[in-house]
Amino acid sequence: MDKETFCAQVIRHQEAMFRAAKAILKQDEDAEDAVQEAICAAFAARDGLRDVGKFKPWILRILTNKCYDAYRKKRPSVDLEEVQDYLPAAGTDPTDRLTLWQAVMSLSDDLRAAVTLYYYDGLSVREIGTVLGISEAAVKTRLSRGRERLRQLLREE
Repeated sequence: MDKETFCAQVIRHQEAMFRAAKAILKQDEDAEDAVQEAICAAFAARDGLRDVGKFKPWILRILTNKCYDAYRKKRPSVDLEEVQDYLPAAGTDPTDRLTLWQAVMSLSDDLRAAVTLYYYDGLSVREIGTVLGISEAAVKTRLSRGRERLRQLLREE
């Protein structure tokens, strides 16, 4: 794959890449770093991709690996400003605070990744399995559990 084709594909899929990275890492800065690392790694390995039509799942797989590497290196911490929207506040209606994206972001890592790739990025169950390195049955299970958890979260709020 030549440099121009690679760059065009990256530009075409940059929003999906950022969304997937943010779904895993939660922080914009961490997601941006992971996307940059994935682009560099993909550029170095671009000759290994034979079918340009499979660029999106291929680069998302690389990105997912970079995200999980970054996630393992970083110790989990919670910023109180991020969770204050989830804490009950006296005299406010909770439905004003929780959006669908916030509910998706509150899912566990495995459910959030599957839901984001399926509903926000339009990947098939097979492609998600390839990207996350899991079976199609596991993807279906995660999607089902993710939908159920979202229903619970949105009913509670």
